[in-house]
Amino acid sequence: MQDNRQKQTSPCSIKNMTVPEFITCTKCGDELELWTDEDETICQSCGHKVFRKEAIIH
Repeated sequence: MQDNRQKQTSPCSIKNMTVPEFITCTKCGDELELWTDEDETICQSCGHKVFRKEAIIH
């Protein structure tokens, strides 16, 4: 017998949840928090703007 039911997906997908990542400031080396939906952040220690593409993600 064939099962014709479609796979149900939840409207609340965890794939869309933003979470913090910890990165290193490329100027002073301080640890920063960058959320997964952000592309840049400002270092609270030195004021340098750090971009996701330049940062080292821990």
